[in-house]
Amino acid sequence: MEALLEKVKANLILNHSEDDDLLLSYITAAVSYAESYQHVPEGTYQNAPMPPTTEQAVIMLSSHFYDC
Repeated sequence: MEALLEKVKANLILNHSEDDDLLLSYITAAVSYAESYQHVPEGTYQNAPMPPTTEQAVIMLSSHFYDC
């Protein structure tokens, strides 16, 4: 999850850690959405590598949640 956090922060051009907990909750929600959309079991990406396209979607969705 830390690697995704850093990628989301880079996407948002954030240089602080004040919102890390909030961003992590958005990342968790985005991963859950991705798993649901792809019809894979919940928690799949905790145990298996995330395809690059899914990772990019999670980054973009998490960033969107933060910007709203």
